[in-house]
Amino acid sequence: MRVKSLEDAELILQKLSCDMGIHRNPRKGTLNAPEEILEDVDFDRHVLVDEVFPDEFDLEETHGRIYENTVELAKYGRHIISIGGDHSVSYPVVKALKEENPEMQLIWLDAHLDLKEKVEGHVSHDVVVRQLVEEGLFTPDEIYFVGITCIDHDEQNFLDEYDFNVYSPDELSEFIEEYPSGEACYLSVDIDALNEDQAPGTGYTDGRMSLEEVEKAVKKLRPSHADLVEVAPSLDENQKTVNNAREILQTLIRRV
Repeated sequence: MRVKSLEDAELILQKLSCDMGIHRNPRKGTLNAPEEILEDVDFDRHVLVDEVFPDEFDLEETHGRIYENTVELAKYGRHIISIGGDHSVSYPVVKALKEENPEMQLIWLDAHLDLKEKVEGHVSHDVVVRQLVEEGLFTPDEIYFVGITCIDHDEQNFLDEYDFNVYSPDELSEFIEEYPSGEACYLSVDIDALNEDQAPGTGYTDGRMSLEEVEKAVKKLRPSHADLVEVAPSLDENQKTVNNAREILQTLIRRV
């Protein structure tokens, strides 16, 4: 059920429309994802739907708006699920919530590490985790990468310097067994963790996980907060990606 006041809400859905964080890939299409994912969705909990409108020409301004909105929402002590948008929107959300809860760990469920070197001064979708580490918000042992299939050269160099927790799709069971239950964590779900057949509508179709595996990880974690990003409806086939994103969102809503 959708509610209109924070006092009545059990959790908050934050719509973060954005595609400006994608700059190395012409396959854009994430701008309208929050609206399409939430279309006709019924909630079995009391949910407040909030929205941050992007600055169409300034990524830093957009990130600033998202950060300020998340800081404000966090004051109410509700679980927050953010719906992107490209993966760059996770940066200001995670930053705000980590400052609120320094013990919070980060689970990055994605085919990619997003540890690339920053270019043009922007926190783009593929540099987010590196930026969070370089700002001192997280130590490597607080970060768990799950579903990784692609590691670029500059990312491998960064991995060689630090002791991150990295799990491939084939190591999902190992992650589920090893991750300590009850830890406060933020779960970021990039839809490209799914295999291409289940998520063709995304910028990089490098994933190898099934929908069932992604949901298994969500159910294990019971995250404090979460996001769902990189759905590109304009690149989708027969609504496969959007429908599977809705399934993941429903699981997140039940588990936070």
